Amino acid sequence: MLDDAVLRRHVGGVAVMREQIDHLIAMTDRPNVDIQVLRFSAGAHAAGSGGHFLLLGRDDERDPLSSMNVVYLELHRRGLYLDDSTDVHNYKIMFDYLRSQAADTATSLELLAAARQELTP
Repeated sequence: MLDDAVLRRHVGGVAVMREQIDHLIAMTDRPNVDIQVLRFSAGAHAAGSGGHFLLLGRDDERDPLSSMNVVYLELHRRGLYLDDSTDVHNYKIMFDYLRSQAADTATSLELLAAARQELTP
């Protein structure tokens, strides 16, 4: 899940941006990778006030004790891991909400290609 801003705000210069977008486009060919862009036109979103987060772990329906789920919050000087089941559940809901607001994977690939084209001299 990428916010439209990461495709528009130049970090590291044009060459770096081209390389990063090319990498994202290449990753869309992998069967286990889905990239969705949360467009500016979607307006304010659930994660807007919370910042970046990652859902880490696995669900094992056959053996729930083997399930592991953690939320990683990236902070300025360190990271924070949340493993409380209520916290993890709330972040899963937020992620599902963001996915529903974001462009689908095919449209997101088009948005990546358009952003890459804008960086071509």
